[in-house]
Amino acid sequence: MSYPLSTYALISYIESHLKDGKIPYNKLEQCLGFSYAHIRDFFQKDTGSSLARYIRTRKICASAFELLHSDKTILELALDYGFSSHESYTRAFTRITGRTPSDFRKERPLMGKSELLPGIYGIGLLCQKEQRSDINMNRKEKYQNNSSTILYGVPKVEWGTYGGCTPYPICLKACADYLGDDLDYAEILTLCGGAFRFTWNETEWDMCNVDIYHTFTEGGGETVYSYAAKALGREFSMLERTGQTTKEDFIRFIRTHIDEGYPCIAQGIIGPPEACIITGYRDNGNTLLGWNFFQHDPAFGGSVQFDDCGYFICDNWWENTDTQSVMCLGPVAGPAHTPKEVIKTAVSVMTGRKDGSYCKGISGYAAWAKMLSDESSFSAKGNEVLLFEKMFCQDDAMNCLRDGRNCAAKYFTALAKSEKDYNRSNTTQVEQYKALANLFSRTKNLVEQMTALFNSPASTGEDRTKRLANREVREQTCGYIRQIEETEKRCLGILQTLIKE
Repeated sequence: MSYPLSTYALISYIESHLKDGKIPYNKLEQCLGFSYAHIRDFFQKDTGSSLARYIRTRKICASAFELLHSDKTILELALDYGFSSHESYTRAFTRITGRTPSDFRKERPLMGKSELLPGIYGIGLLCQKEQRSDINMNRKEKYQNNSSTILYGVPKVEWGTYGGCTPYPICLKACADYLGDDLDYAEILTLCGGAFRFTWNETEWDMCNVDIYHTFTEGGGETVYSYAAKALGREFSMLERTGQTTKEDFIRFIRTHIDEGYPCIAQGIIGPPEACIITGYRDNGNTLLGWNFFQHDPAFGGSVQFDDCGYFICDNWWENTDTQSVMCLGPVAGPAHTPKEVIKTAVSVMTGRKDGSYCKGISGYAAWAKMLSDESSFSAKGNEVLLFEKMFCQDDAMNCLRDGRNCAAKYFTALAKSEKDYNRSNTTQVEQYKALANLFSRTKNLVEQMTALFNSPASTGEDRTKRLANREVREQTCGYIRQIEETEKRCLGILQTLIKE
């Protein structure tokens, strides 16, 4: 069915202002250039729904999604979406969803992207997750003439979202939520193998040490990006920027997936080649919208404009040479990885090995300690910039381990509980899962103690680099690294035993 442009504009406006309280009539009139009475009448005619009921339904759907994927209280969500009280929100919520907000949060029904109009997606209740056959059946010709498509409601990503510090799994979690996968960040990072990674370049202080790209041994087949999609049971496609790749190739890739309602994960767009999310396009793909970790950073996003819903609007993304790839987590393609497969992944990631100049897994700790022990490269009177870069690498290593092992501990704690509930006879396996959770927690705690060597309530960046230059502090740091290495070896031993069972 074809809808007038005024209906598209109105629905786009509503999706961008769901948290604006009661949308003032005069704002709609200013936006569309019609009287409110006319707006109300054509909307009823075009959609078969009253405007007031439609807005209330959209507010409930968006708030219900947050109910599943945030820790906000019911009252906080009620006020966020313009309801006057807990009671008025609960009444509206129950009428529309058939459940109270409390029951909805407990039962966790399937929610995700829903096509509102051709070219406009939002959040809705789903009957099932979409498969490729569903897309092919519904494709027809409706996407061919789109000059723009926007996916509203994709969760915002920034540093610290979901308590994480690794951009790719943060973006992966946001996209998975949007597609109806009810997984927490710890599970996402563990499923893709990133929770078990540690890498150290033995030839230089490398600020790319912790890049999730290094999780597996490169050149051995799948990268962590495609592996993550496979672990979640979804299709994956990726386009990398090479000397032969054109802007038109990128636009074609982005439009194909966005038109089907699937957000893309890109590297770059704004600022460095960190992961970000593309949530839509305009001007036939020349202008992109989405979430980027650097969109509010003056050094990278100073000229960036923003949509009313918060998405960045960027039309010079191709000129940014750090825009290196674009990928998409697609429809359901098979089952998600089982615990056995996760454990096999953990063994492959944690096993000590060399990958060029990179020491990976257990091998990384000795390389890390060796560099810290090299007194010749730590001079308080040396190049302060180089010393700062070393502190940056040290921080990255500590954050990587803290984030990853915390997620691994949560995963195995949950696995031990579920295994105990499901199979009460296999107490040995439950105890092994508990042991892994405790050991990964120990690694996290050791890293936190290591971090405290460089921090104090009043410490500055300069203070921290001076501490790194201090031989005694580095010796203490190496002591913690040796303890972490021994703890990780014990983890690896248990994981290897579990594979054989």
